[in-house]
Amino acid sequence: MPVRAVDEAVRRILLLKFRLGLFDHPFVDTAAAARIVGSAAFRQAGEKAQEDAQVLLENRNRTLPLAPSVRQVWLYGVDRRAAAAAGFVVVDRIDRAQAAIVRVQAPFERLHSYIFFGAPQHEGRLDFRADDPGVIAVTQASARVPTVLAVDLDRPSSLTGLRDKASAVLGLFGASDIALMRVISGAAIPKGRLPVEMPAWMAAVRAQNPVRPPDSEGPLYCSARTINSPGTEACVAGQN
Repeated sequence: MPVRAVDEAVRRILLLKFRLGLFDHPFVDTAAAARIVGSAAFRQAGEKAQEDAQVLLENRNRTLPLAPSVRQVWLYGVDRRAAAAAGFVVVDRIDRAQAAIVRVQAPFERLHSYIFFGAPQHEGRLDFRADDPGVIAVTQASARVPTVLAVDLDRPSSLTGLRDKASAVLGLFGASDIALMRVISGAAIPKGRLPVEMPAWMAAVRAQNPVRPPDSEGPLYCSARTINSPGTEACVAGQN
């Protein structure tokens, strides 16, 4: 990585610290913190950020937002109460649903769980496998009804085996189920762009240069920073 790239990254980090006043007032005012943290205004801003940051990766046949006539939904990995709060009726059988909503975690392995720093880390493969519970849920649901797939992207993942099954695909970054359902219902609009490249295959991940993350061959989705770069003509960074 060029030194100028490292310098630019450090500059952005330090700039945020200066703006927060961490160099001028390094110690927390505990009384002010108790009053500010969790305030209604801050919670509202946080909830909006969760809605805005969602990335719409696929939306076949304008599946999202779900039409007002689509109320009966089958869920996997989503809190029933969040769906009910958004005006949906949760059903327990796919054949009684008008649509399915499946939320899954990006694939990972814990390869170094025997060491302190390795235990909480998500490592290893980035691709979904046919026997993953989330893949089974998407496969079964999409065979019967339009299916919305929401993927928690705490790390990049390869969606090659899933995106063709889902009618719509959303990338999430810590959004609550309530924020997710607001986007699905149309009460909020996803405005996010991918911060990282989403590879097509694990073989492309293994072949890429480790010091140049956005350079895998034929990425399925490219990052917002590289959307117009040579070789990324076939991928998207999300679309509204």
